Order: sequence, then C-alpha cells, then structure tokens
Amino acid sequence: MPEITLIIWLSIFLQVTAVTLSLRLIPLTGRATAWILFSLAFVLMASRRLLDLLFGNHFIEDPYIHNLSTRLVALIISTLMVAGVFLTKRIFEQQRKDAEQLNKFSLAVEQSPSATVIFTPSGKIEYTNKKFCEINHTPAEKLYGLTPGFLTTECTPQSTINKIWNKIKIGGTWKSEFYNKDSNGQHRWARTIISPIKNNKEEITFYIASFEDITIEKQQQQAIKELSLHDHITQLPNRNLFQDRLQQAITTAQNKDQMLSVLLLDINNFKAINNTMGHLTGDVMLREISNRLSNIAQDSSEHFLARMGGDVFLLFTTDTTEDKTLKFANLLSQTILKPFFIENRSFELTANIGYAFYPTHGKNDDTLIKNADIAMYAAKNSTKNIIQYYPSLDDGNLKRLELSSHFRQAVEDDEFVLYYQPQMEFSSNKIIGAEALIRWIHPGFGLIPPDEFIELAEKSGHIYMITEWVIQNSFIQLAEWHENGHDIELSINISANDIQNPELVSLLETEMIKNKIEPAWIKLEITENSLMLYSSQTASALTRITELGIAISIDDFGTGYASLQYLTRMPVTQIKIDKSFVLQMLSNDQDAVIVRSTIDLAHNLGLKITAEGIEDEETLNILEILSCDYAQGYYLAKPMNNTAFINWLKHYNSQLPLF
Repeated sequence: MPEITLIIWLSIFLQVTAVTLSLRLIPLTGRATAWILFSLAFVLMASRRLLDLLFGNHFIEDPYIHNLSTRLVALIISTLMVAGVFLTKRIFEQQRKDAEQLNKFSLAVEQSPSATVIFTPSGKIEYTNKKFCEINHTPAEKLYGLTPGFLTTECTPQSTINKIWNKIKIGGTWKSEFYNKDSNGQHRWARTIISPIKNNKEEITFYIASFEDITIEKQQQQAIKELSLHDHITQLPNRNLFQDRLQQAITTAQNKDQMLSVLLLDINNFKAINNTMGHLTGDVMLREISNRLSNIAQDSSEHFLARMGGDVFLLFTTDTTEDKTLKFANLLSQTILKPFFIENRSFELTANIGYAFYPTHGKNDDTLIKNADIAMYAAKNSTKNIIQYYPSLDDGNLKRLELSSHFRQAVEDDEFVLYYQPQMEFSSNKIIGAEALIRWIHPGFGLIPPDEFIELAEKSGHIYMITEWVIQNSFIQLAEWHENGHDIELSINISANDIQNPELVSLLETEMIKNKIEPAWIKLEITENSLMLYSSQTASALTRITELGIAISIDDFGTGYASLQYLTRMPVTQIKIDKSFVLQMLSNDQDAVIVRSTIDLAHNLGLKITAEGIEDEETLNILEILSCDYAQGYYLAKPMNNTAFINWLKHYNSQLPLF
C-alpha cells in the first residue's frame, strides 16, 4: 500500500537523520565508542524497515528469511542499545565526577586567600576570585573587560610590563613583587605569579595570575630595617646609618673639592646618673640630650647626627671650614652645659668633643671616626680643652689615645684573648687553679699586655665591658675544663670600678647559671687599693658576691695602704703577696721579712695565702718552709692559651706520684 511505503521511507529518513546527529555528537563528548554503537543501532533499525519494504514489494518472497533477518537485526539492535546505554551511563558518571572536581577547583580558587585573576591574551580580565575583588574594593562584574592594574603604567613601569609580556607570551612564568595602588589609592605590595594556560594544541588561551598580599610583611621588614639603622632609645640614626651617609658625604666632598668634619661627642657624668637614678631616668636623659643636639643639627642640612652607643654621639658637617667646625662644636658643648630637669631634679653635664677633617685627617669613614675618637680622648685627658681636633702627638701618646678609642671596637671584633697561669697547692703539689689573664691582639700594634691597656680602660670608662667579656668567655672555658675532668678553680681580676657597677653581681649569677658553674670553682681577685675606694660600697658589693658562694682574694697585697681594719671588715678568704716582694726575697732581707710576716698575718686571720712571681726552685722551697699555701710564677709555668694550658696540665699531672 502506498501509505505504508511512505511511512517506511519516512521512518528510514528519520533514523538516518538520528544517525547523522549522533555522529556529530562524537567530537563533543570525546566518547566515540558509545555513539558509534548507537549509530549502528539506528542504521540497523533503518535496515529493518528496509527489509519490511523489500518484503512488502516482493523483493523478498520467503517469509522465513524475512522473519529470520528481521529478528537477527532486532537482536543486534538490542545488543547495541544495551552496550550503548551502559557506555553512556559511564560517560555521564565521568562527566558528573569531572563537574564535581571542577566545582572543587572553582571553590578553591574562589575562596583562596590568594587573589586570582584570569585575563585574555589581549590583557582583558575574564575572571576574578573573591579575594581579588576585596583587595581592589570592586565587584567582579565591574572588573570584567578591564586591564589588571599590574599591566598598566600607572602602577608598573612600561619596561617591566614589556618584560612580563615577553616572558609569558612564549609560555614562560613570571614571578615578581609588585607595588600597586588599589581602587582606594592605597599602596600595597603583592607577590605575583603569572602563568600562561594552553589548550591541547599548545596554544595559549588565557593567563592566570595569583597574588599574595605581602603589604604587612613589607611593612614589618621596613620596621626591622629602621630598627637596624636607628637607636631604639633616642630614635636617632645609629652608627651603621651614620657611616653609610658619611660615605656618601665623602664622595660628594671629593667631587666638589670641599672640606668635611666628623665630630664625636662624649657625655661626662652620664654613667654615674644612670647607675644612681636607674636606666629609665638614664633613657630620659639620653632622649633629652638627643633632642637638644637635634635642634642644633636640624638648623642646617649640612649636619647629620647619630648615636654611636652609650653616651657617645656622632655628627658630621659638610662644606665646612676649621673655624665653622670649632664654632659648631662650641655650640654643641654649650647646649649640654645647660641644666637638665628630670623628675623635678636638676642635673648638670659636660661633654668632651673631638673632631677630624676630610681629607686632612682621613679619606674614609672608618679613619675619620677613629681619629675623631682619638681627638675626643685627647680632650678628655686634657685639663684645659674639652674640645680638640685630631692632634699631632708623639708616637707614645698617639698609641695610648688610639688604644683608648678602640676598646669598644676591640670587644665587638673579639680582639681579646685569655691566657691561663697555673696555681699550685704546696701541701699536695697539685694544680688547684689558674688565673685568667687577658691579652689584646691589636690589628695595628700586635700583642698588647694588660699593663698597657687596663689603666687606660679604667680611665676611659671601658673597663666593665672588658671585664664582662672576660667573665663570659672564661666561664665557658671553666665549664669545659670540668666537663673534661679537670677539677680546678679559676681566678679572675676585678677592678675597683667593676665592683661599683650594680650589674656585676647579676652578670656573675647569670653566667654561672648559663654555664652550669659551681660558685666554689670561682675566685675574684681585687687589688689592695680597691678596698680603700668607696669602702662602704665595696664592702656591700663584695658581700653580695660572697653570698653567691664566690671567694674573694686580695691581689698585690703589700703594695697598697689597706689597714687591718679594712682587711678584717671585708669578706676576704685569701691574700696574694705581690710579686715584687717574692722576686727579691732571696737577695733582699727586708722583702724576705715582709713575705714571712704577710704569711703569718694571713694565717692568724684565718686566710689562705698565695705567692706569685716565683721564678726559681730555691724561692719555691723557702715559701714551702714558711708554710705558704699556694704558688704561682714562671718557675711553674708562664701564662698560656687554653690549648697549651691543658697540654701542660696533663703533662704535670702525669709526673705526680701515685701515693
């Protein structure tokens, strides 16, 4: 019938159309197998209708063949449809997983603490996450189509923008830090990574940039840098910044053929006020001093002021003359002379000022500061001039001034070394201790013995920093000795100035705890004359030291003028006879009498006694007969560094009898 034939042909047409549409879906899904199966099924459906058409038009006459062929085609169609449905299910499941994964990535980017922006190869924004919008104070829809700020010359130099595009256009990744302005005009730092994203044809389709806001980190770094270049008490530049600016000023002076001066100002009596009134009052005083000096220095751009440390200030003045510098130094001195009123109390200070000129007295910052320091110490030692420029002195005085000005740097540069001289006990012949003796390895003068610099350190006020260095380093060595089985004491020399320092006791206690030192391992030696200086303060300080369990010995006994009253009133446990008497006791009867009388005096007072300066066996034997307790001198051993001392000690102990 023609109607049926029309329907069959229409069915075939629709099925062929379905096959064509199915095949067009293959590239979109990426899962060709499933769609091929469905397409074959549709083709077979069309062929089944074709079989019916052929049978109806008698092209196929055998009903059996017709039925068999149509049923086989139906079976194959069903099989293909089942397989296609199964594969399609897998496709949809994979797509669901991909969608979930993509959603996770999308949420991760959207909620990331790092700002993220995606822009096209032409530089237009296509996507921004929440953080990027927050930083720019702008909703995402207003950002789309715009150029990211870091790619505009308003925030980034054109040369940098060119470098960025040159790198990312060839597939490279750009990493850098940007200093940009947000939409509110606030400057912010961002650590940025820009990466190209490619398709499967290795074509760049877009770029993704990730930003980490490091503004606070940069601010903290800047604050740390400021602290490293400024004094935390006065907020003035410190020595590091001063030297940096001085180097620049020297270069300018050299180019313009100008004179430049460096001034070093040292405040007198500040340490006494600081120790008496406390550090808080001392800090207030320092700030007041710095304010006065700043008011003078800020009157002109030619001056630069810094705090060197302690009560020492540094200045340099550019494009100057000798007369102008002297007038400026006098102005500084006069402003310090005016009374300071702190906590309803009046304080009066003076200042010594030394100065040196570029290029006459030095052509670099270190030399100029050193020579200004030397000039300051010359002024400090002068009875007439509190202001002095770098002097022309004889070699001996120049050396003393250079040493006086170099103590602080010597401690910082670790130029001091410790030597140890053994102390023997007569009753056992054993080495029971050692005296720590400081030496200075000066970069210009070589090895300097303590006789040449200790007095200078005391006069210049630097003795405590040296004593502090000795205590810290000798305690480390003492702890190492005991850890290695060397059960010996350590004697350390303390000056009268050290005893008056309120920080001495806490320093001893802190270092003992830190190095696990027993108090019985330590003995402090003070000179006889120290007992007479500030006697009440000395007694109080020594009492606090002995309360820690540390023994006190009187050094150089017999050369001073301490009375028995002072000797009995102080918490002393030992006396050391000065070597000047021991050296001459064999040839000088009076010295021999002094030695014998001192030994008897010590024993009658219940004190132990040490004889130093023993240089021969006969002197050693006589001291043993006189019942001296301990011996020290070149006959036993000269002062040695730690390695030599330990080797000597091992050798000495190996010679002792076993019983």
